[in-house]
Amino acid sequence: GVFREFLGCFGWQLFEAQSCTYTYLLADAGTGDAVIIDPVLETVPRDLQLLRELGLTLRFAANTHCHADHVTGSGALRRALGCRSAISWASGASADLRLREGEELRF
Repeated sequence: GVFREFLGCFGWQLFEAQSCTYTYLLADAGTGDAVIIDPVLETVPRDLQLLRELGLTLRFAANTHCHADHVTGSGALRRALGCRSAISWASGASADLRLREGEELRF
């Protein structure tokens, strides 16, 4: 994936070719805490391996929208690592955190 460093954080843009979907992994350079955005079920093994290799602790699996591949990807990461899932309250989907406009995930 594409790697970027900014404001004390690291970021990776990861691509899943079959669904043409991007997943983003952001991590705090100081603490190693991380959030993954729009994970895809089929690439959860890749994501778990990357988190292990980098020594990161996944705190949140967040979805920007409610598609089955993302929601199931978040669920798989939640079961594997104990992170919290997050999605917009307006989506109507279930998650540990249902965020309203202006709310933030802090890690």
